[in-house]
Amino acid sequence: MANWIDRFFGPKYVKPKGILLYGSVQAVIQTHKMLEEKGFEVRLVAPPPEFRIGCDLAVEFDLLEQEAVEATIKQQPVAQTYRIVSAKEMLPDILKRSTFVEIDGYIMCKAGNMKITVEKGSHKIVNISGGGCPDIPYVAEKLYGRKIEEADDPIRLGNSLCSYMLQISFDSLKREVNI
Repeated sequence: MANWIDRFFGPKYVKPKGILLYGSVQAVIQTHKMLEEKGFEVRLVAPPPEFRIGCDLAVEFDLLEQEAVEATIKQQPVAQTYRIVSAKEMLPDILKRSTFVEIDGYIMCKAGNMKITVEKGSHKIVNISGGGCPDIPYVAEKLYGRKIEEADDPIRLGNSLCSYMLQISFDSLKREVNI
């Protein structure tokens, strides 16, 4: 019964997104229309200013479908000058950095405002802190007490920026303890 409740009420997995950048509005609209007709889930978005390449509009798509999207674009008579940017690239660099602290047999990793701590010998997750997003208590409950190599990815359990930052800490910590 608990698994059903967790699946029904727990946070939903949010697919990573990417954006297609073009130099003209016409190319963006043409690409959006073509991808939509081919069955891709796409939408028009405003890209962050630092990624714009001449146009204040971009096509957002499911990053897991990147290869299919690129192959579809190459087969169609749409503008071929584009750039793909992932959601991870759009985060400020400061948020992508991880820092480590080792104290008395524990290793803590921090990315942004999210921290995860494991026992060095057993790799058991002993603490998750930071954030303030509503999904973090749920994510923490699911990870606490599990070995980091056996735990679910935080981004699969939550759907906020806090979960994403926790995922960066989680991945960095796994690399640090050689998993």
